[in-house]
Amino acid sequence: MYQQKIDETNKISVSTNGFLACGEIINITQTRFGIFDKEVFHSDNLCLIGINKIEIIKFDDKHAEFLIYHNGLNDSENPYKYDLERKNVW
Repeated sequence: MYQQKIDETNKISVSTNGFLACGEIINITQTRFGIFDKEVFHSDNLCLIGINKIEIIKFDDKHAEFLIYHNGLNDSENPYKYDLERKNVW
């Protein structure tokens, strides 16, 4: 499992999915009141395996942009550029 802080209240993590899953799960969680983590984004449809690094290019109230480094299987570009538009997510 991979985990990285984005800023003081947000972090991104990667976990493995089930046996028949296409790839790994990417979650963004937000810490509330110092001890509670709330999941504000969940994606399990990228079909990326072996994620070992996520580089945060941009993260603000309207947009997030990441470079996701992985093992290169499934013919995906490496690093994979992932853009996320905020839609009342965080």
